[in-house]
Amino acid sequence: MKTLWLSLALLAAGFLQAQENKAAALFQKGNAAYQAERYDSALVWYQQIPAEQNLESAALHYNLGNTYYKLGNLGRAILHYERALKLKPNDEDTQQNLAIAHEKTVDRFEELPKTLVRTAYLGLLQLLSPKGWAILSLLGLGLLVLGLALYLYSRLGRVGFSTAAAGLLLGIVSLVLAFSHRHNLKNNQGAIVLSTSAYVKSGPSETAEDVLILHEGTKATVLQSFEGWRKIRLPDGKLGWIPAEDLELI
Repeated sequence: MKTLWLSLALLAAGFLQAQENKAAALFQKGNAAYQAERYDSALVWYQQIPAEQNLESAALHYNLGNTYYKLGNLGRAILHYERALKLKPNDEDTQQNLAIAHEKTVDRFEELPKTLVRTAYLGLLQLLSPKGWAILSLLGLGLLVLGLALYLYSRLGRVGFSTAAAGLLLGIVSLVLAFSHRHNLKNNQGAIVLSTSAYVKSGPSETAEDVLILHEGTKATVLQSFEGWRKIRLPDGKLGWIPAEDLELI
């Protein structure tokens, strides 16, 4: 039985390695085509990586953003820069290219100022991903167990009590932040307008009153979905409904 499990583990490891090797080869072919200014070919190679290998990375989305920008597809360029920043938030090259792309967008909004408390809270949430906070909560649980063991079964009672208390606090806070971050992402999904122009309505219906027109590359927050429509909030706080086909989630 152990031999069987070992064989299956080796087979799975070999399969994953083969996937990674193929993805790396596709990535290199895309890079070569991009450097040769064959942007259509580069796009084909890059697109096969998430489609066929189900592998994504900040570098892949960054290169896709650059390729779409060169092809004049501003909406998808911004979409992939945003996806790259979602995976690697502080990458300066991506931030710079995204800023350059934003300069070419039509729509301009004055963002609503966030309170100091809100800014600090969001900054804390974004220190780690929901998975990262969950892992940290498990570490807290481990410290709790270790502390209880020291407190109950050794002469290091005071150390054990302090360790257990720290572990409990770390576990609870990390677990709360994990759920809060997941909830925040679920209820504040960013999206990019991909259509050249899209009418924002007062309700989820073609007969509803027009609120405004958005253009390619504009970022909005999706609040709700209903029968092929998405309710969005714009950076200046305006609300409206837009056909789901006119934008794509980051």
